[in-house]
Amino acid sequence: MASEPQLPSRLARVANVPYNRLGDYLRFLTAGGLAKVESTEGHEKYSITPKGMEALNHLDSGLKILFQVME
Repeated sequence: MASEPQLPSRLARVANVPYNRLGDYLRFLTAGGLAKVESTEGHEKYSITPKGMEALNHLDSGLKILFQVME
């Protein structure tokens, strides 16, 4: 996971999400405080917030438990 802010085009490529759908996801994440946006050199870049990292860790833990149960 990148520790520095990323351009939406890179996020779309890494997440394998169509670029035209990514905007909806980024608006949802920023509205919930899970991601933040900053303007750098005339471009918007996004990064995960501490709240977003906590949510990601909870999701990861939950998925691990779910997959253990399914084995």
